[in-house]
Amino acid sequence: MLQSLRTGSKSPIMKIFLLFLAGGFAIWGIGDVSTGLFGPGDKAIKAGSESVSAVQVAEEFDFVRRSQYSGVSTGDAIEFGLLSDVISRMARTTLFEAEATELGIVSTRSMQKSALLRQAAFQDETGAFSQGRFISALAQAGLSEQDYLTQLDKTMISQQISDTLTLGVRFPESLSEEFAKFELERRKVQLISFDINPDQQPIPENTVLQSWFEENSETYAAPALRDIKTLVISPETLLDDVVITDAELQEAFLQRGEEFSTPERRIVKQILFDTSEQALAARNAIDSGTSFVEIANTLLGLSEEDISLGDVTYTDVEAAMADPIFNAEAGELIGPIDSIFGFNLAVVDLIIKGNSNSFEDVKEDIREVLQNEGAVALVYDKLNAVEDALGTGATLDEVAAQNNFQTSIIYGVDQQGNTIDGVPFDGTDAALVGLTEFLEYSWDAGLDEISTVVDAGNDVYYVVQPIAESSPRTRDFDEVKSRVLADYNLQNAIATSKAEAEARLRLGPSIFDNVTPTNGFRRSGVGLDNENARLVAQTAFGQSLLAASIIETGSQIIIVRTAEIVPADTTEVADTTSFYSTQLNIATSRNISEALSANLSETHKLELYPGMVQQILLGQSSQ
Repeated sequence: MLQSLRTGSKSPIMKIFLLFLAGGFAIWGIGDVSTGLFGPGDKAIKAGSESVSAVQVAEEFDFVRRSQYSGVSTGDAIEFGLLSDVISRMARTTLFEAEATELGIVSTRSMQKSALLRQAAFQDETGAFSQGRFISALAQAGLSEQDYLTQLDKTMISQQISDTLTLGVRFPESLSEEFAKFELERRKVQLISFDINPDQQPIPENTVLQSWFEENSETYAAPALRDIKTLVISPETLLDDVVITDAELQEAFLQRGEEFSTPERRIVKQILFDTSEQALAARNAIDSGTSFVEIANTLLGLSEEDISLGDVTYTDVEAAMADPIFNAEAGELIGPIDSIFGFNLAVVDLIIKGNSNSFEDVKEDIREVLQNEGAVALVYDKLNAVEDALGTGATLDEVAAQNNFQTSIIYGVDQQGNTIDGVPFDGTDAALVGLTEFLEYSWDAGLDEISTVVDAGNDVYYVVQPIAESSPRTRDFDEVKSRVLADYNLQNAIATSKAEAEARLRLGPSIFDNVTPTNGFRRSGVGLDNENARLVAQTAFGQSLLAASIIETGSQIIIVRTAEIVPADTTEVADTTSFYSTQLNIATSRNISEALSANLSETHKLELYPGMVQQILLGQSSQ
């Protein structure tokens, strides 16, 4: 959910604009909330003659947070950059408003109407403006008509200014066409494969193997290793300590039975009207024989898909509509019903009955749920006991014995979390050793030093204690003989298969006479049914027609011959050229507009006071 808050603009020119904004933050101070003689008063953004109050910025921040990042707290949203993002966007708008004021640029009612009619989101299937879609879209966005028109007005003013620079700039279509041809070209190949079979290699003499080991001894050196004693506190380890009585099962069934049953679902269509008169007129028409879908299409320009709520449960539906919908029979017309969005008509197309299971049906399911819940609760009871015992100086084994736990030892962990042979751990140790904090505690602490209790997530906690350490060292042949043999055989198997492929290739083009070419595929390997598609594609597109190369995949040696170059389809090229041109022009226009924003921030002396907004937001969130 927070990923989009962390994502910044990739545009180099946008980085310049953000650099100006960062300068503003640095110059005027993110914590500056002064209102002295030279202070900003209640303004969070100032540019030329235009300004935005701290309250307005706070309201916009809260609107974006609630509508786009539901569940993210105000503090977290600020920490992950949402406030900076909102201020940056509002600062850009303010800069263009300041420039418009200086140049005398305005937005007329006629311009608003034209822009409104061009919005695809408000158009029906024929491309005509739909009042119903307009109202519905605004309701879903939580905007009034005036709010939207105000935003539209600001957008048009900004567009007029930026268009003076961007309208004449167009990315060359011929270059877009070349990109399209390059991207859409396909190739077909002929493949001859040779398996790499280490297990089929002859067993070498011991002296040969030892000589090879000595030449490659550094590969088998042991790194610094530690043995780590661990104590893990998790619900899984405490499940057997949780005993659930029949009385508890019965009580849970009575209080929480709905958790173990399937709720009733209904497939519903719903139409939203602005006024009760419109809704009543629509109901009268439906009662007279006009279909529900036809009314939506005729009066509001909505399709059947537009008015379908789909498959919903009682809790999925707006509160005002829940009881009427779930008390209605299939096919029954519901409404008009007043809600926060307007006046609703609805019809239930299908009722999908739920299941109310008996106690015996769900008894074991309830037991499992209660055991898991009890184990989680027990984790935190034990956690307090473990922390208290460690605080008194008890050893890790003593703490484990006092709380009916067992310690375990993970032997031979290197600083990257691998084994002595440089491979990851497996089994039950793998998840623990793979945690960054585990390695940090295991290697930062002194020998026999016990860590604090560490949160591993998902109600799992652990304590670590390094108990032994070995320095890096060379390893003798006998210690690694089996590994040496495997590596030696693999190297020989690769060399054998490669030599076989080279010998076959020297026979000439005739080796491909009975090899069927693959289907055409793209540079990415899309279209090629082969587990090594990307590597094969890279080779095929890197060589000329009828050329052949040898590649190694790890399990095979493959001869790849480019059998055919398939030019892109003309229609496909035209469509893709148009797409590339559009996207490149948009990107070019956006970069120029962002460069203009950076320039305007200097011209109109942009000032930012984010500390004022932050104080308002954090003050509200603590109430």
